Amino acid sequence: MNSQTYISLAEGLRRVATAEARRYFPDEDDVEDMAQEVMLRTWEKHLVLKPDERMLHAYVATLTRNLCKDKLKVKRRHPVLRLLWRTKEDEEETYILPSCDTPQSQMELAETARIYRHAMQQLPYNWRQIMLMRGEEEMSYEQIARILGTTESSVRGTLSKAKKRMLNLIKQKLEE
Repeated sequence: MNSQTYISLAEGLRRVATAEARRYFPDEDDVEDMAQEVMLRTWEKHLVLKPDERMLHAYVATLTRNLCKDKLKVKRRHPVLRLLWRTKEDEEETYILPSCDTPQSQMELAETARIYRHAMQQLPYNWRQIMLMRGEEEMSYEQIARILGTTESSVRGTLSKAKKRMLNLIKQKLEE
């Protein structure tokens, strides 16, 4: 399909991607991010796609579903890492907790944050950075390897060691 045909169909394809993403994400920002990702991927393949509008709509819907499922799978993979995210305020690293319904859940999340911070501080610097890049920033192994100037298998191995160490540190802290 040529560029002009793609551009003429793009608005309809984006509507399909947005509608499909809304089935998976309540947050409009996540929906928009997903729609942009789908549109980027379809643009990259527009020269090999056939200009059949029905087929393109089905392709975009399937691509959106698969990307949404992948993103949700990553978030489920590291539930402890998802409790916290980092921000920079006055050059001091702080951890922000999601809103809680009850004082009990607030206390539990605060305790989880304390244990998490303590365990993360016990990791070697490189391990900590790989954990953050993979878990919080959702980078691929390839991206992390490129940034660190190493191989994907090295990143996978280091991440595995870091996760095991984190689990051991958390277990130790819970037993105290």
